[in-house]
Amino acid sequence: MPECPDFHYTPDEIANNLLKDIKFFKGDTILEPCKGRGVQGFYKHLTEAGHDVDWCEIDEGVDFFEYSPPYKYSKVITNPPYKDNDESENIAWRFMLHCFDLCLDECWFLLNHQMMNGLTPIRLKQLAKINFGMTHLRVLNIKQWYGRYYWVCFKKGGKSIIHFQ
Repeated sequence: MPECPDFHYTPDEIANNLLKDIKFFKGDTILEPCKGRGVQGFYKHLTEAGHDVDWCEIDEGVDFFEYSPPYKYSKVITNPPYKDNDESENIAWRFMLHCFDLCLDECWFLLNHQMMNGLTPIRLKQLAKINFGMTHLRVLNIKQWYGRYYWVCFKKGGKSIIHFQ
């Protein structure tokens, strides 16, 4: 398995802080589809809090695009990748769509400004068709990553806070 290039894994302190925005319920099924190497970020703090979390990580031999669990998850929580291992393709939107396919309730994403700009009216209409609305938006300045980032929740059946034409 080739090692990923210089990807930006979510710093532990940021992941822990962002998870406070999520309301967890007994019986939640959780997927972290891009957990990073080892135990860190969202995955680390979710498991430390006692949640049972399934995961994928291409660097550890579990390719999310080939992942087909026996059930859907109540929550998908991740900082999606933007490039594949050979850095030839921006995979963020395709990655997010697969998250929506595997989710029954909420998808939480840490997105950069380019991905937020990529939420075009066409893509927002696509989300509306599969009944996911953006219900939460937090703007962050992550100094290690130089720029604005967005902590976003898309909820199945949720009334979107974004309106588009």
